[in-house]
Amino acid sequence: MQRISWKEKVTNKKVLESVGLQRPQLLLTIRRRKMKYYGHLRRDDSMQKRILEGKIDGRRGKGQRRQTWLGNIQETSQMKMCEVCETALDRRRWRTVTAHLGDGMAPS
Repeated sequence: MQRISWKEKVTNKKVLESVGLQRPQLLLTIRRRKMKYYGHLRRDDSMQKRILEGKIDGRRGKGQRRQTWLGNIQETSQMKMCEVCETALDRRRWRTVTAHLGDGMAPS
């Protein structure tokens, strides 16, 4: 943002202030865009959709469980994964879900 180099050691807070944004606003914008992109992927039969929904065989190493992209979508929407998949297929309903993200209204 604002062509500030990482070498300048400017804090995130100062960068956001110079742009005129607050952290919660920025995070909400990111969540909304991510949800909209998921709806787009879900309705389209593309390579990205197959990769997103695919599973990888094998075992993970020790440590904390890795967050998944789909898990993040489920957490943001506050719906079960089967509901998320079904709702994303209906563009009108998905737009309602993404529009009310962060305003406290429950999706219908």
